Amino acid sequence: MVVRSDARSVETRERILAAAAIELADRGYAGTSIALIAEKSATGKGLVQYHFKAKSDIALVIVRSAFSQAPFANVLGVDTVHGLEAVVASIRSVAGAFRDDVQVRAAVRLMREYHLIPVTLPTPYVGWIARIGALLREAEAAGDVRQGLDADREAWHLVGYFYGVQEISNRLSAREDLPERIEEMLARALVTLGTVAPERYL
Repeated sequence: MVVRSDARSVETRERILAAAAIELADRGYAGTSIALIAEKSATGKGLVQYHFKAKSDIALVIVRSAFSQAPFANVLGVDTVHGLEAVVASIRSVAGAFRDDVQVRAAVRLMREYHLIPVTLPTPYVGWIARIGALLREAEAAGDVRQGLDADREAWHLVGYFYGVQEISNRLSAREDLPERIEEMLARALVTLGTVAPERYL
């Protein structure tokens, strides 16, 4: 009986988070209320507040969860591909998550609205920048990009370039054209990096 009750509690909590992610991605932090989350998750307001004391607690869980699972998590993962191939794969993967994963979309919007949220959210992108920097050093060692590259600076700008492209895509097409725009971005970025035979990666 306890196991069944615990399973039901976990299922309810996940249903609340799923509904909250949709609303937060669409409406933002200020436009989403506990009452709306309760309605969309088919639970009572009291049940939402049983699992989460405040809306800010829901926001924090969503952002932390996205960071622990998404390709831009603040960790350096173990890749099956390396160097420039891994840089390109990483950027494409993050673009896919921004477009297709509602939890990631909610986390991205929440991070943009951090000043409205009375909790400290994880600092975005630092792990991804570090990862791309390490991969660019691999690419330089392999002779795939120009020598003397400032890998950390280029990684910072690649992530900044990506963020700007996805944000404009979001505003103008709800990210429908993001894959195409990312390929255009990559074509330009590979030239900037002095890539040998950039067509291999596109």
